[in-house]
Amino acid sequence: MSLFCPPGGGMTENYLSIDDILMSSEKIPSSFQVSVKGLGFLDPSTHKKDIDVGTKMDLPLWLAGSLAHSRRKFITTDFTKPYKSTYREILKADASVVDLHKLGPHFYSFGQQLLTLEHGESILLAKTLVLAFSDRFRRIMDWSSNALGCDTSQRMDGLDEVERTLYRIGQKSLQSFHQWEVGQSRKLETSEFVSRHRKRKRDAVD
Repeated sequence: MSLFCPPGGGMTENYLSIDDILMSSEKIPSSFQVSVKGLGFLDPSTHKKDIDVGTKMDLPLWLAGSLAHSRRKFITTDFTKPYKSTYREILKADASVVDLHKLGPHFYSFGQQLLTLEHGESILLAKTLVLAFSDRFRRIMDWSSNALGCDTSQRMDGLDEVERTLYRIGQKSLQSFHQWEVGQSRKLETSEFVSRHRKRKRDAVD
């Protein structure tokens, strides 16, 4: 998900997604590899009109992606703290106990976009994201399938937005199954097309 689709970036556009807008606005450490004229205003620490080679600053993902994937490759980028080796080791040890929402409400989506920025540890990050999701998915589904009539607010606190969506889907499925089990599910009704067809047949017979 992203608001842009730079050449080779593999990102998709979704202008109507609030989650996508918020995720794409998160900032990542960036270092300029070439001087850029007229963009000095991006650096709040200086009053220069231009950006010099080696200037470091945090840029929103949507801008960093565009600059990193341009033909001149204006910048190189680094992972933000939750995706560095220290946190990857914590997730590898026991992902189920980590508060992902605290690390970033769009932890998986943002991490997925970092993979497109050609970082040296992208493969390691990709493995961490997959393993963390796999480990936590089982617990989320177990929670949601045993949550009927329970206060679920505390359980959802540590989940990122993707996990919260899965949790809500699991709850909704459980509620639908319970309604069907006790005979409260919606009864099948004859479609209007079939009703009109039967009426025409009766009229023809009469």
